[in-house]
Amino acid sequence: MIKVLFFARLKDQIGQAELELENELAGKTVTQLQQLLIDQGMDALKDSSIRIALNQNFCAADSIVNIGDEVAFMPPVTGG
Repeated sequence: MIKVLFFARLKDQIGQAELELENELAGKTVTQLQQLLIDQGMDALKDSSIRIALNQNFCAADSIVNIGDEVAFMPPVTGG
């Protein structure tokens, strides 16, 4: 399984904090995975400022997702 996490406003907009995806998606890039989720109606992921982490490390758009990986989508964080 591939575990997908959503943080902050993305969690609220998507309506869930996490989901598990089938292993058939292994071998895709994080960007391809993001597009697949958008195609499934998760329009909140269209925001170009979203950061993606793979196994708790920010990653490049062409990073490959493997079986057992954790992919996290998070909006930029601001503080004050």
